[in-house]
Amino acid sequence: MTQIKQIFTIFALLLSFYDCSASKSKNDMMAIAALTVLNAGSTVSTLILSETGKQANLVLNQPEDIAVGNDGNLYLTDTSNNRIIKVTSETIVTEVVSALGNGIANAILLAPEGITAGPNNLIYIANTGKHNIISYDTVAGTVSLFSGVAGQSSGDTVDGSLGVGKYFKPEGIRYNSALNKLYVGETGGYNLRVVSTSNGTVTTLAGATGSTTRTAGTPLLSDGLVSVPYNVFNKPKGVVSDSKGNVYIVDKGNHCIRKYDPSTNTLSTFAGSRLGGDTALGYVNATGTSAKFNAPYMITIDENDNLYVADAGNFAIRKITSAGVVTTIAGGNGKGRADGTTASFYNPIGIYYKSSTLYVTDKGSSDISTAASTDYSSIRKIVNF
Repeated sequence: MTQIKQIFTIFALLLSFYDCSASKSKNDMMAIAALTVLNAGSTVSTLILSETGKQANLVLNQPEDIAVGNDGNLYLTDTSNNRIIKVTSETIVTEVVSALGNGIANAILLAPEGITAGPNNLIYIANTGKHNIISYDTVAGTVSLFSGVAGQSSGDTVDGSLGVGKYFKPEGIRYNSALNKLYVGETGGYNLRVVSTSNGTVTTLAGATGSTTRTAGTPLLSDGLVSVPYNVFNKPKGVVSDSKGNVYIVDKGNHCIRKYDPSTNTLSTFAGSRLGGDTALGYVNATGTSAKFNAPYMITIDENDNLYVADAGNFAIRKITSAGVVTTIAGGNGKGRADGTTASFYNPIGIYYKSSTLYVTDKGSSDISTAASTDYSSIRKIVNF
């Protein structure tokens, strides 16, 4: 594998000396060579799932996110099936939380998206369609309303305790064990929220307030680009915090990663550029705001504070170091279903790091039972990155 990397590195260097004023086609060749080097070590595989009473892979219907519980099992938001599933030994699927009710209107779960492992055997779920946060006890098997209002039919952004505080389409959610806090990316409210795990009280850290349209309210924080629509965020999705307490938010609509520093109460653009709206999107491996993303979705972090982003629009998994250096570790080869060291993704959405392994939800348009063979949801596993 080392020899392969060396060959591609030499090839990229030769191209760079060939013509300093290279044409676009030559630049594209160099980019391909560089991406090949970055992808050479990563190995992607697809987990084959089975569920009682169903054939293999007749399981997932547009899964949005994934987490690893303290019990070592995988937990997924099977979003369009309105349920949470547990995957044991990366193979056997068990439904642990379902819609529970006579018809979707009475469902305890409605289009759940984000999911994360918390303390005391708890799994926290961003119950997007119901605009609240629920918890699932993996030992007792019980489900509780953790933050927000039960049965909320429309979204709003209100800070406060359980039963008082409200959400507007919470989607991203991650637990920080060192700080014992939950962070939530509120997509409908264009906000970053923090939740106390002791009582479910929610507080807005950054985003727009004072307006249900989210475009005319007063921004809590700004990084100097107040003219950009939606007052700081545009459809924030995944969220995660590092060992220093900094919070990173996937600003999907602005195609970048934002950083909130609680010690100074400041917000900045950490990787990618939100300047120019959709003209900011692209596929560039670089440092800080010189890098580019295309509709990134969820985010996770390892023990060394390296970030990993599901860059859905680029069909790639990107890595961001604590210094802001962006590289590609898997995918980026166009839309597809290939495993191995030159893997391709269909629509990578959810991502979770655990023990030198990345788990990714690769979302198709519908359940495999009704989808085309190239358009179904699956779980992908990445090692050696």
